[in-house]
Amino acid sequence: MDTVMLLTLVMILGGPVFWWVLRRTATFNSAPGANASSLVMLVSLLLFIVAGLIMFFTGVDSTAGTVGRALWLFAGLLAIWATGKWSFALPAIVDRWSARHEAMLRAQAEAGNPQAAYALGLGFKMRRDHDGARRWLQQAAEAGLTSAQWDLGRLVEETDGLAAAKPWFMAAAANGHPGAQRLLAAGGPYDVANG
Repeated sequence: MDTVMLLTLVMILGGPVFWWVLRRTATFNSAPGANASSLVMLVSLLLFIVAGLIMFFTGVDSTAGTVGRALWLFAGLLAIWATGKWSFALPAIVDRWSARHEAMLRAQAEAGNPQAAYALGLGFKMRRDHDGARRWLQQAAEAGLTSAQWDLGRLVEETDGLAAAKPWFMAAAANGHPGAQRLLAAGGPYDVANG
């Protein structure tokens, strides 16, 4: 068995297959499982690159010919798919971290921290939860946070139209937000001088 075939077999057995097994076990949802899966997929991708470099730049090709190259390509694409599709098996870890992070931000925002309210509002906005985003962005905007005034204006414009958003854009522009100033400037898209 030549080097390219050996690296390809290690990629197939050590990368996506191991990842697939981890994915179907409780280990996948633990930090050690996610770390192991991440390491395995990184090694698998590294082996894919090494085998490719051997084949393309040194003139050494697989003795299995076309089948060896096809197997190498299949294993590499499988490793890339698994790595990109599942982000190294971290979604469960990220979800748990996000829930803790959101709880921490919520506690700080409820205590009156406008930066925490702003961060929380942006998180809700990214999830397309307009009601949650509006609540927290408005709290931060009313506390005078210019970036929150701008983002709340964009959200309100999207959901309720320009007339409802204009006060927030005007507040952001008055506090020096360049985007709001451009929108509201004479000749701008929302020219305040001309109504």
